Amino acid sequence: MSSSYAAVETVSCDTNPAYAANACDQCFSGGNVSVGDNKGLLTDAWENNSETSQLLYKEEQDMPNMVALGGASWSEVKASESVDFWQYTPELDALYDEENLGYKLEAGETVTWLESSLGSAYQLVSNPTMEGENVGMLVYDIATHTLDDDGTIDTNTDMHRECVLFTSGESEEVPPTVPENPELPQTGPEHILLAVVALLLGFGFLSFRRKNS
Repeated sequence: MSSSYAAVETVSCDTNPAYAANACDQCFSGGNVSVGDNKGLLTDAWENNSETSQLLYKEEQDMPNMVALGGASWSEVKASESVDFWQYTPELDALYDEENLGYKLEAGETVTWLESSLGSAYQLVSNPTMEGENVGMLVYDIATHTLDDDGTIDTNTDMHRECVLFTSGESEEVPPTVPENPELPQTGPEHILLAVVALLLGFGFLSFRRKNS
């Protein structure tokens, strides 16, 4: 299952060789991107479709990453170097189970467990490929354990990987417009708020729901 605030489409992993090359279990098309585009405000959902509870340990998790394809390059844009790009959500923290020292998700439940920090995004820096060719793949991994009804934890780790593939879009370079009578930027509280809103609107809104069974 998937949910999205942007043009993200669930697709078969057979539709592009890049999915198999990156060992993807669940696949999405992220659409076209052009140089300068940002992909931010990202979230990921942990969905337990099994008939038993599942446990997640933060120590076993690898944070998502953008894999550059076709000679393209991406950079991580962050609001501050003092913050991490990815962070666990309060919703996940609320699932902490003292008895099992991990995060417990009941059968049939779903939780948004991971999100990018405010102001963080992946930006396409350069792109030598032709329109429609692969330029990047956002890879999400999650590691969980089955918790049997008798309280036994399966020591085998269940690994699941989601992949969101981005392709090259048409790039249009527009020369900057210089006003005849330039003004200094406003610095009042209302102008700072408008600047923050403009920054957020520059990010793509992506949300994915992973399937674990």
